Amino acid sequence: MDPSRDLDAVANLIETAFELKNDPEGMNVVHNMRQHARMLASADATFLDNLSVKASYSNGLVWEDQGQVVGNITLIPHTDGFRRVIMIANVSVQDDYRRKGIARELTIKALRHCRSLGVRGVFLQVRHNNQGAIQLYRDLGFHFLHSVSVWRLRPSPSGLDGLGKRGAELESGFSIRKRRPPDWDKQKEWLDALYPQKTRWYAGLVARHLSPLAWLNPFAWPQVSQTEHFALRYAKTLAGVLTFQRRSPQIDQAWLALPPGLDPKDENQRASMLLRHFVRERWNHGYLNMDFPLGHATQGIQEAGFTLAHDLDWMAIRL
Repeated sequence: MDPSRDLDAVANLIETAFELKNDPEGMNVVHNMRQHARMLASADATFLDNLSVKASYSNGLVWEDQGQVVGNITLIPHTDGFRRVIMIANVSVQDDYRRKGIARELTIKALRHCRSLGVRGVFLQVRHNNQGAIQLYRDLGFHFLHSVSVWRLRPSPSGLDGLGKRGAELESGFSIRKRRPPDWDKQKEWLDALYPQKTRWYAGLVARHLSPLAWLNPFAWPQVSQTEHFALRYAKTLAGVLTFQRRSPQIDQAWLALPPGLDPKDENQRASMLLRHFVRERWNHGYLNMDFPLGHATQGIQEAGFTLAHDLDWMAIRL
């Protein structure tokens, strides 16, 4: 991948392959790529501009045919504690070139490159219903980790209208208040069960920043000051916690913590009450994402005006 030559073509390829026109987060990535491509092409681009853009986008491979970019794979470096890992993303092939083995060869070469760098942990996300891609990754040695639904709340009045007058109502016996410090132990236990540690480095869920003791760390103040917690109680018992994180200029994020093992009715009920309360009382009408395990609390999340963006499978390989 040579950003000065390939970046605009890769942006076009990704937009088409993943049908991003109705995906604000995806289109923001594509917009940034095109903006950086224009920066590289500008006569006013400085040496530092070129160095910065190339450092951001050089980790990847493209497949060319007669000078045209028809396939792409992006390698995103991350750290999991002190361990280096790679996230494979944007595996895309132009329509006319699909089913010719290009995605397979790109992935094989990407894994060889990761191994040459000394990286042993490689991860990816794949659409839950993309059985062809899932089988390809299995054939190459990837194993399934878990499935997640990506939910989005968009700045549209329709979401609020859908809640109607029941938007702020609670079922008998339930109440919602700000989280108390003693609630943290249960919230952390539930978050650990719902958001697996193996992929939390990518999700951006940093438990220590959600702790009531986070204020003691001055380095965490920027994150803590942009975070709110809402606790659902049944009588005196903690029944669920919703955490909201502002992430300007990125899309805001919500984390829903519910006790594991609830029956579907209770799970939907608790998710609905917490999320509807948040939307009515505290939502700033910006874009909001929330990940939650696939197949759980679907009805309750939809009742709060969220729409499903993707169902994704996490897969990984140890090199």
